[in-house]
Amino acid sequence: MRHRRRTRRLGCKTAHRKAMLGNMVTSLLEHGRIVTTVPRAKEVRRVADKMVTLAKRSSLHARRQAFSVIHDRKVVSKLFDKWGQEFADRNGGYTRIVRIGPRRGDAAMMSIVELVTDSLEKPKPQHKPQKIVSAESVIPQVAPPKPSVDKLESMKEEDGPAEETQISEEASVAEAEIAEEKSVTGVEAIGAEASEEPEVTGNKTSEVDVDSKEGEVQEEEKGVETAKA
Repeated sequence: MRHRRRTRRLGCKTAHRKAMLGNMVTSLLEHGRIVTTVPRAKEVRRVADKMVTLAKRSSLHARRQAFSVIHDRKVVSKLFDKWGQEFADRNGGYTRIVRIGPRRGDAAMMSIVELVTDSLEKPKPQHKPQKIVSAESVIPQVAPPKPSVDKLESMKEEDGPAEETQISEEASVAEAEIAEEKSVTGVEAIGAEASEEPEVTGNKTSEVDVDSKEGEVQEEEKGVETAKA
């Protein structure tokens, strides 16, 4: 029966669990953060906080106690030289746990265990100088009046050279187009007259031939009548 026992077994035996927690605390103190599951993170936080408390004592007995958990001399020296001095003014809460979501595969809730390296003093808010509101900004600005027709004409006259050049260019282009149209219409009229002239001459010649034939017929009839008489 495990009544009132707070130790989490974490699915392994005692020797295995102690070795695993020692390795995880060593990695945490060496790198500053590790990623693991939430139950293991809670156990690592308990052991890591005890190690930082020993580092704040900075005695030979405290170092020997730290060596019983951390089996790396470099990490122990870093714990007493760096983390002990950094957390000297902090009373507990040396680590934090941040959940990052379920793990892909078995959906175990993962978390980040890291040492709290933020400064204890909150940054003081900087009071910005108040802006002086001027009377001009308060008074509503009236829109400027629109220029009259005379002013617009005077402005156009002032802009004269550029506008005159544009007008002259447009007039020259229009004149050229009109001249082309006239030339095209003249050519078409000449072609039409040339096509109509042969028809008129042909009609005239046909009428002359008819008259001459009629005159010959009449003369022949007269000759016949005189011969009978």
